[in-house]
Amino acid sequence: MQNDKKIEHNPEVCDKLLEMVGKPDNYYMCKGMNVYDDRYRVNVFVREDVDDLTGHKLYIKDSYFCRYDGNDLTIVS
Repeated sequence: MQNDKKIEHNPEVCDKLLEMVGKPDNYYMCKGMNVYDDRYRVNVFVREDVDDLTGHKLYIKDSYFCRYDGNDLTIVS
């Protein structure tokens, strides 16, 4: 069975996570996506300068699976 529910981004989750773990060097952005119920996949992206056509690359430095009840954020893994 396919899940057709859109995965929504929640910046509140990112704010709470970054308060807990801090921003990494070269921080670019954070995306917190509700995957089901009150469980979130939170990816922290960094930007690194490189010598090629684009001049930079973005990649996920850290990824967390969290529980967020609207007030408290708990890192599950």
